Amino acid sequence: MHTMFGLRSSQLRAAIQAVAPVCPKASADPQAAPLKPSEWAEKYLHFKATPKQLEVLDLEAKNLILCCNRQWGKTTVIAIKALHHALHNPLREIVIISRTKQQAAILIDRAVNFYLALGHKLRRVRGQMESLKLHNGSTIIAVPHDEDTSCGNTAHILIVDEAALVKDAVFSSVTAFTSHTKGAIWLMSTPRRQAGFFYNLWHCTDKRWRRILSTVKDCPDFDPDFLAMQQSIDPIKYRQDFLCEFIQPADSLISADIINRMVDPTLEPWQVPPSIRY
Repeated sequence: MHTMFGLRSSQLRAAIQAVAPVCPKASADPQAAPLKPSEWAEKYLHFKATPKQLEVLDLEAKNLILCCNRQWGKTTVIAIKALHHALHNPLREIVIISRTKQQAAILIDRAVNFYLALGHKLRRVRGQMESLKLHNGSTIIAVPHDEDTSCGNTAHILIVDEAALVKDAVFSSVTAFTSHTKGAIWLMSTPRRQAGFFYNLWHCTDKRWRRILSTVKDCPDFDPDFLAMQQSIDPIKYRQDFLCEFIQPADSLISADIINRMVDPTLEPWQVPPSIRY
């Protein structure tokens, strides 16, 4: 079975048809250790992860930042990771947000297709078209890219897809979903400009975040001719989309790197002379 980088609809249909209609049951031996997400995916979904995908699937960190190239397969990998958690933890609420609800719905659809392939029936959360309600009471839903979406929502896992495109104010609002559940936050994106919460969290020293970088160099299935063409068309965008570099827009007068080098983090505000401060 080929590795599912940037899975297309035809590939997904073929993968689903290859999966027997099984439902992962608890082991007959109560002492047996449960399968890791990557092992579960390979056994029940016939998904063979690459080393970097395996690292993401099996990572148990609470807060995850995945910075990866386009067509890396992040939708498939995160859908499997979320579905595995939902199946093995009853009554869990997983919320997905992206720059558009349609983008978040793609991840929902991927999870739905895998859920159906396991032999389950499709159920939606009442009033939520872009959703999946599992037989054990766990739910996966997509919410709009809006600051008001924080009202009434709770999440044990908050997934932010294409995080570099999500507005800071919206991200700040939806993180409240996890305040009472002490839930996890998973960010995934291809880099964009040198600004915003995704850029800041990727470059900060906060040890509560586990960062995983994966570029096209980790994707053996990519066509070298395609990559050479992309690089010749737009070298800057190629560095951003496939080498995962945060690049300032061409119309910027000064880069974030230059500004950061001008800042002395050891100084407190009271140590800066008023003539410079104001």
